Amino acid sequence: MTAKYCSECNQSFGCGAGTGNCWCMSFPPIMSPKLEQDCFCPSCLGSAINNKIDALVMESGMESFQKLAEPYRAQPKLINNVDFTIEDELYVFSKWYLIKQGNCCKNGCKNCPY
Repeated sequence: MTAKYCSECNQSFGCGAGTGNCWCMSFPPIMSPKLEQDCFCPSCLGSAINNKIDALVMESGMESFQKLAEPYRAQPKLINNVDFTIEDELYVFSKWYLIKQGNCCKNGCKNCPY
C-alpha cells in the first residue's frame, strides 16, 4: 500500500493502485479524477460519485442509467458513502443503491430516484 493524500480533503489514505488491488476498484466506475487531480479518499470519492450519479440521471434519464447499474445488482458488499451513508445512527441508502435495486420499493426512501 502506498500512502497518498486526497485531492479534495488532503486526508491521508492507503492506495494499492500499483498492485492492481486498490480499495477503489470496488467502487462503480462512474467517474475518474480530472487530470489535475490525484486520487480521492474513500469518503470524497463516494461523495463525488454520488454527485456524478445525480448529474447523469438528470442528463440521461433513469432508463439508460439503470442499464449502467445492472452489472452491480449482484454485488453483495455495500460500500460506505457510495451505497449508503449513516445519518443520526440510521443507514440511508443512496440513489446509486436504489437504482441498483431496479425498481421502487414504495417505502418513500429519502434518495428515491423513481
